Amino acid sequence: MVYGPSAALGTLAMIGSDQLVNALGKLVKRSPADATSVCAEAGTRRVMRFAYEAVHQDLVQESLTVYIKVISNKRMGVASTNLLDRASLQRGLDAALEIARHAPPIAQVPQLPKGYELRTTEDYLPATINVPPKQLVDALKRLFQLTKGAGAQLAGSMALCEDERAVANSRGLACYSASTVAGAKLVAMYKGLSGFASGVHREFERLDLETLLARALKQTLHRKQAVTLPHGTYDVILEPEAVAELVMWLGFIAFGAKSFQERTSCLAGRMGEQLTSSRITISDDANDPAGLRMPFDFEGVPAQKVLLIDRGKAAGIVYDTTYGAMYGQPSTGHALPPDDIEGPLPTHLLLEAGDTPKETIIRSCKRAILIPRFHYVSGLLNPRETLMTGLTREGACLIEHGKRTAPVATMRFTQNFLEALEHVIGISKERELIADPAQDAGSAVMPTMHLAKFRFTGSSDG
Repeated sequence: MVYGPSAALGTLAMIGSDQLVNALGKLVKRSPADATSVCAEAGTRRVMRFAYEAVHQDLVQESLTVYIKVISNKRMGVASTNLLDRASLQRGLDAALEIARHAPPIAQVPQLPKGYELRTTEDYLPATINVPPKQLVDALKRLFQLTKGAGAQLAGSMALCEDERAVANSRGLACYSASTVAGAKLVAMYKGLSGFASGVHREFERLDLETLLARALKQTLHRKQAVTLPHGTYDVILEPEAVAELVMWLGFIAFGAKSFQERTSCLAGRMGEQLTSSRITISDDANDPAGLRMPFDFEGVPAQKVLLIDRGKAAGIVYDTTYGAMYGQPSTGHALPPDDIEGPLPTHLLLEAGDTPKETIIRSCKRAILIPRFHYVSGLLNPRETLMTGLTREGACLIEHGKRTAPVATMRFTQNFLEALEHVIGISKERELIADPAQDAGSAVMPTMHLAKFRFTGSSDG
C-alpha cells in the first residue's frame, strides 16, 4: 500500500472577520459612487483522492474573490479581484467605476440592503480543517483493510473545507460568517460492479466512514451479474442522493425569480395550482440546522425560509434585491455573486419527510428499480415542462416482492419531473444531508421516495 500525506497539510488559519470586514468597509468608504456594495468569499479545500490502496492526489487549495459593485448616475459596474491588499482593492473599485461610466442606465435602480451588523462563527470548527494528516491516512488504511477483506477495491475522496463570507455596503451593512465542513465519497468495486456512498458533516469526527463503506459495499457485493431491463415506465425508489439531484435541478430551472420573469419556469402563471402529489412540500431554508447553514446572501440580506411547493401547489419563488424590486417584493436573501447571470436561486433545499421507514417502503414494493444516485443529469431539455434526462449509476438494483434481487445495468431516463411527482407512493421518514463541499456551495436535505411512473428510454449492458 502506498500513502503520502502532503507536507502542505499543516495548520491552516482563516482570514478572520476583523481583517476581512475591515478591508471591505474601508473600500466602501473610499468609493465616490452613489452606492457601493462589496462582498468577499474565501475558502480552503483540503482534498485527498485515493484508489487501489494508494493516495494519488493530496492537495490544499486556498481561494479568495472580492466582488465590487457600484451604482453611479443610475449605471452599474461590477469588478472583482483575488487579492485583499489596499492597492488591489482600489484597482478593483476603479475598474467597477469605469465600467459603470460606460454602462447603459438602469430604469429601476434597486436600493442596497439597509445597514445592520452580523458576525458569526457558530458553524466554524477548527478541528475539522486542521485534522492531522496521520489521522486522515489512518482512517484510509482502515477503509482499505475492510474493503480488501470483502474482496473488493475502493476509490474516492475526502475533503475538509473552510468557508468565509463577508459583505459591506454604503448603507452601513457589515456581515461575516465562517464555517467548516467535512465530506467523503466512497466507490466500492467488485467484479465489474460498483457501489457508492457519500456523507458530509460540520465535524470530521462525526463523519462515519465505516458506515459509508458498508453502504457502498452492500450495493456492489452481488452474486448475480447486472441485468439489462427493456425501455419503458417503471416504479422507482429514489434514494436521497438521487432525489437531491432532481430537486436541485428543479430549483435551478423553476424556483428563481429570473426564470419566473422569463416564463421558462414551470411556476410562471401557475401560482396556487396543483403541480404534484399533495405529499410533496419543498422549501428553501438556509437557516435550517439539518442543512449547511448560511445566514445571509451575497448582498448581505438575511436568508429567509421560502415555501416553494406547498402540499403539491406552486407556492413561491426566491428573490434578490434586483428582482424583488421588479415584483415589489423584498429580497428573500437568495442573491448570488454580482457577476452571476442566473439571478437569485435556492441553494438550501428541503423536501418534507414522510412517515414510513425506508426499508418498509422497499419491503412493501412488488417490483421497482432502486436508484441510489443519478449521473450526467440535465434539466435543460425543456425547463418549462421540467423535462430531464440522465443515467443511473452505481448501485441500481431490481426490487421484486420487497427484496433486492439483482443489480441493474446503466439506464437512461427521460422524464417530466413534475409529472413523476404526481405519482408518489411513499416518502421515507428518514432524510439525509446531501452536499459536495469540495465543489459547490449549498446543500439539500432529502428523503427516499417511491414513484409509480418513471420513464427509461435507453439502457446499457456495460
